[in-house]
Amino acid sequence: MSVFHPTFISHAHADNDVCDRYVAALRARGIDIWYDRNNAQAGHFLGTDIQRELQQRTAFVLLMTQQALDSFWVQLELQAYLGLMAQDRSRILLPVRIGPCHVPPILNAFFWIDAQEVSFDQAIDAIVAALTARIAPLAQTSGAVLSPVQAALPSLGPTPAPTNSVPAHHLTPISLYNLGYRGYTIDGVECILPPVCPVPAGNFTMGSDQSQDRQARDNELPQHECFVTSFALSQHPVTVAEYALALQFGAVREPPKSYGLDWQKQKMRLDHPVVCVSYKDGLAYSTWLKGLTQLSWRLPSEAEWEKAARGTDGRIYPWGDEFNNLLCNTIESRVGTTTPVGSFPEGESPFHLQDMAGNVWEWMYSKCANYPYVENDGREDGAEKWANNRVLRGSSWNFTGRIARTAYRNCAGLNSFNSNRGFRLALSVEGLQ
Repeated sequence: MSVFHPTFISHAHADNDVCDRYVAALRARGIDIWYDRNNAQAGHFLGTDIQRELQQRTAFVLLMTQQALDSFWVQLELQAYLGLMAQDRSRILLPVRIGPCHVPPILNAFFWIDAQEVSFDQAIDAIVAALTARIAPLAQTSGAVLSPVQAALPSLGPTPAPTNSVPAHHLTPISLYNLGYRGYTIDGVECILPPVCPVPAGNFTMGSDQSQDRQARDNELPQHECFVTSFALSQHPVTVAEYALALQFGAVREPPKSYGLDWQKQKMRLDHPVVCVSYKDGLAYSTWLKGLTQLSWRLPSEAEWEKAARGTDGRIYPWGDEFNNLLCNTIESRVGTTTPVGSFPEGESPFHLQDMAGNVWEWMYSKCANYPYVENDGREDGAEKWANNRVLRGSSWNFTGRIARTAYRNCAGLNSFNSNRGFRLALSVEGLQ
């Protein structure tokens, strides 16, 4: 379900004529806009109406011109809203440059839209996309009583704020913020945490049955029942924006170049999954984030990943038994590269995970071993001497839909990397109680 943030428009009154056009177009798209065209201020203080609307609105759009940036009232509104953002992580700030001006550092740190570089309609499309908040609540069973372990799971949505953290909204691109990502500073170190999806404990059907799926491979056999304890999984693969902060801190290495894709090019698309990372890179990132946040981040096991991808009914794809190239990024989708996380919301799994089919291969903690899956047979003990490779799941943008089945298993060496390989994070119940 998509909803729009109720929005406060801040602008210079000398720009009324041009700003009127933006306001009219956004209202025509169904966005609830508050727009003070007549300067309802009081002396050197914000007027009562403006204070009330700033508190009630969850988005603040600054229509930037040099006159707006020089305006005492615009600066007062901006500072008031930044103060509200520090208290409420759900608020967003969106600067939009509609006239010649130099974007100041405090605003340049946020995602902003340059309406001077695109057509008016394209600018409106970009603003509308930024003001769209996607909400996907889990169905609740009326009167259900959660066990202590289930109750310890985080709810669907933004990760709980770590202890001693300070919100740092400027770290998160607006496209990621609207998906539930949140930036924090912890003891001077910056990070972005993803939205997570809880997966309750219980059995699920793991692997393939050749009588039901003719594309099943031998390493997916035999199909069997598997029990998985409660955990949560990041809704999307780890993004370039997240990884870049760990690299800035020195916790991970710069992703090597692969097939012409280097780190500088990756940094130009912060909301895409990070790629060109090995198993060891994914492990280093999860270890760093666990130590920084004191939350139990790690790479998932392949049993956890498969349950999160297919649910408990044995479906072949996250959305059902039939392939649909409109619900994922594979060769059939003809994208030819990675796509921003959140691009295929209709292709989500029963537990609301996205990009579980296509986009990027995802590294598992699990070593490659034959089925049936047995958690305590050594495949999850972390010792590299037991196997020199790890499982990859989910397929990617340059493989076919057959490979994107939830039961498909791939393996690669610990240090190998490619422009189609990334990872996502699991969050254990331990440490959340």
